[in-house]
Amino acid sequence: MRAVLLAFVFLSTAVGCHRIVGTEPPPEGWANAAPTVVEQVVNRGDDQLLAVRQGELQAWIKVPAVGADVGDFVLLSQGAPRYDVPIPELGLTAPVVVDIDRVQVVDEATAVRTVAAQIPKEAIPIAQIYAELETRANQPVVVYGTVVKAPSAVGFTWVHLQDGTGDASLGTHDLTVQTRQTVVRGQRVAFRGVLRQDVDLGFGYHYNALVEDGVLHE
Repeated sequence: MRAVLLAFVFLSTAVGCHRIVGTEPPPEGWANAAPTVVEQVVNRGDDQLLAVRQGELQAWIKVPAVGADVGDFVLLSQGAPRYDVPIPELGLTAPVVVDIDRVQVVDEATAVRTVAAQIPKEAIPIAQIYAELETRANQPVVVYGTVVKAPSAVGFTWVHLQDGTGDASLGTHDLTVQTRQTVVRGQRVAFRGVLRQDVDLGFGYHYNALVEDGVLHE
């Protein structure tokens, strides 16, 4: 059992209007390695202890109080483990409790869709895309990052990806992918598409770099 819990820890740590504190997607994206469902709840005022199942793994986690209930699916940020933690409400000691500061209750479909994608071997860092834009333009590319926003317009979703590379002051930290597929903010995804340079869509929409016809890379 301890080995299973430690495996969960590895996955967790590797991985507007008024909003409840702690529900915003983390900058590095949601870390779920599989859809994660709540199996037990201990309410503690500003916090909740949740026994969750992520695929074949089970663990206790401590999160901000977001009203999670048994049967809910949750998105989780990276966390830090504590060992041999008493849970007096239940008269037990948990081998591991993972402290997580970002959590969001979602439906099952969103939980399935938001599982963090693995970084494909052929993925090109966003900073490198901009640095090599002239030579890579009009060629297929694979890019990976966290969805920071994904507005829809003119029949497409315009997914803004960031991967921690690039320079925000120069605008080389954010790459837009044009796609017809659905993603959610905070999701870590990989797209395959064709890189275009100096794209002017009119109405003030200009992209130094744009990945067209993006398809989620499985």
